[in-house]
Amino acid sequence: MRFSRHLVFFAILAAFCAAKAAPLDDPQALFRKATDYYKQSRFDSCSAAIRTFLKTHGNDNAAEYLVPLLIESSIRENDYALGGRLFQIYLKRFPASAFMPRLWYFDGIFLAKNENYNAALAAFSNALSGGVGDGLDTLSLANVQKICEKVLTADELDALIPRSDLHPRIVEVLAYFEIVKLFDGGQLVRAREKAERYLKTYERAPHAASVKEYLNRAGDQQRGQVQIGLLIPLSGYDADIGKQIVTGAQLAFDSYAAASGAKLNLVMCDTRGNMIETAKKTKELLNEHHVPIILGPVLSQNAVVAASILMEKDVVMLSPTANDDGIAEMGPNIFQMNVTLGTLGAKIARYAMDNLNIRDFAIIGPSTDYASALASGFRKEVEKSGREIVLEENYDEGTKDFKVQFDNLKTKLVMRKQQRTAVEKSLAGDAQPSPKTDPKLVAAADSGYEIGGIFLPAESEDVVMLAPQVAYHRIKTQLLGSTGWHNQKTIVDGKEYVNNALFSSNLQAGLPETKEWQDFRALYRSRFGSDPDRVAALGYDAAALISVALKEAGSSASASQIQQALASIKNYKGASGPISFDPEKRINTEASIIKIKDKQFIRVQ
Repeated sequence: MRFSRHLVFFAILAAFCAAKAAPLDDPQALFRKATDYYKQSRFDSCSAAIRTFLKTHGNDNAAEYLVPLLIESSIRENDYALGGRLFQIYLKRFPASAFMPRLWYFDGIFLAKNENYNAALAAFSNALSGGVGDGLDTLSLANVQKICEKVLTADELDALIPRSDLHPRIVEVLAYFEIVKLFDGGQLVRAREKAERYLKTYERAPHAASVKEYLNRAGDQQRGQVQIGLLIPLSGYDADIGKQIVTGAQLAFDSYAAASGAKLNLVMCDTRGNMIETAKKTKELLNEHHVPIILGPVLSQNAVVAASILMEKDVVMLSPTANDDGIAEMGPNIFQMNVTLGTLGAKIARYAMDNLNIRDFAIIGPSTDYASALASGFRKEVEKSGREIVLEENYDEGTKDFKVQFDNLKTKLVMRKQQRTAVEKSLAGDAQPSPKTDPKLVAAADSGYEIGGIFLPAESEDVVMLAPQVAYHRIKTQLLGSTGWHNQKTIVDGKEYVNNALFSSNLQAGLPETKEWQDFRALYRSRFGSDPDRVAALGYDAAALISVALKEAGSSASASQIQQALASIKNYKGASGPISFDPEKRINTEASIIKIKDKQFIRVQ
């Protein structure tokens, strides 16, 4: 602020004092003395003189012109806290004072210093509405620009623009900087929409020329560019998973862009790992960014939310990790790359029936959603083939002794054998079949029990306790499991009891030895300086599949064309394992069948 502006202000202030109806010699003399101190940059002396007077004459009407000078001196002394408190007192006592517009400007400074930016904008608005003059008008708008440029996000600016308490010149600045931030953030569709709306509303505003330039630049960049939405938890409990997905996906997208020359714009939306934020961000990608394809969400429950919003919409959703059954069934535009639990259960059942000719099964698993989904897929596949589920037993998590479950199975097996024997004798004319079998005969069956296969949809911690108890209870069977078995703990702690067991898995056996994994790991190391995990590989493969679909359908393809290209992908060799989409169900059917042999995981299918 120039010194000459202060001289003008104090000249006006002196005239104001002289015009008071009842001259007060002492206050006016004090004011002249304080003004001299101010002009000499002796701000502490200026403040001290006024405070001394106000201590004993605080109710004097002279406070109306003395306090504004005290406030300005406080600013010069960098005592913003005092200045803010004095302003609030002054506002209550002299709300209609001619000095209020200028003081509103200073209040905006106080509030901005305290990082209360929304209130600061309102204060600058009051200053402009009151008419502070060209000099302070410019300073007020300059401070608003600084807040917009340095502090507020595009979303925060968008929320402020509709406020009715903000001066139109301030709203114009907010609208301009929202366009700037949208453009810089790669949100070109929204930037263009906001720019077109701005030019209709503020055709002759100071920023109109710049907005026209942004509108043209956004149009140029958008032509030939593909917008891809990412629904990923970048904060919250699941942030580590989300960040691994992003790093893997970025590698694949960068490789595709470099090889094809295509322009990709990744619009990242943080779901925070919760369903409400997922819904908000899904609608944002759909209605504001108009993306043709979305990578994500990561978690199954969030994928359900996003899929329900995107049903029958012109956008494709590909979740790299969600494995709950039924998500892809919510719409022909929904895809699941990770093998679902139901598919894993069905896969091991189909292998046992087709390759081992097993005709009867038991299921023993924990009372969890995970085990229930696996068991359901297993059961449906067995029953569809006309084979038999002899018994299905559950146990509580943390159970160590499974005697109840195995006793129930043994009883069922003995009773079934006795019933079959009775029927055979009856048909041979030896005896009539008994309608009931004596359970006491179960204890006599000490030569062992036999059933084709027992499916254990459990994690490795349970498997290493269940498998030895199968042998302890003298049950002859083929042990069957699923992806929870795919852990070194199963081999180390399961010992000989898990040898020859078979399980389905969405993890590729011998993954570190595959060329696809090695190539991905080398690329990841060169970019990030560390080794990737399977989650990063899933993000990489999901982005690679999107790239394959874009290459097939073209960079300007519609969502329906991308959908068709994805559905046709078969036998894709990914870093995380092979991927093939069922064209009707849009789920990955490439579950592996793993056999435990000689303390190794060996893929047999």
